[in-house]
Amino acid sequence: MSKSIYRHWLYWTTALLLVASIAFYILGLCYPILSNHIEVWKWNFNHKDVNIFDSVVLFFEAGDYLVATVIFVFTFLFPSIKYIELAFRMATCRFKNNFPSIDKWNMLDVFLVALLLLNFKMNGAIMAMDLEIGTTFIALAVLTRMFTIIAIEQLSKQVDK
Repeated sequence: MSKSIYRHWLYWTTALLLVASIAFYILGLCYPILSNHIEVWKWNFNHKDVNIFDSVVLFFEAGDYLVATVIFVFTFLFPSIKYIELAFRMATCRFKNNFPSIDKWNMLDVFLVALLLLNFKMNGAIMAMDLEIGTTFIALAVLTRMFTIIAIEQLSKQVDK
């Protein structure tokens, strides 16, 4: 395969990965990540679905401003900046990383910590929590974003040759 065909194929594969990652991210924000309910002798009462934004509001209303801020920054702010930066790199064909420090922060780590904190705060003797489809979408968004970054780094090497 010639270099130009490979570069063209890599560019469109990377663009597709970026679009898929953004779509998974939006779906992860829209769909619930957890469902909680009170369970007494296999009877479910007070069923509630929680999405990521609800968890930020929950911590904020409970007075846990630091936790709410950390979840907001690492699940909304950093990923949004990173997606904008990746889209800009793809649109302008400038594949050099402008924000290398943001790559070090992965929203999956903080997302899992947020789930655990939310689980510990809300779980009791009779309260049960289940992971929902939003969790899967967020995990897929993180994975496809990581593959997009790897592909953009490969594009950068191809352009430098």
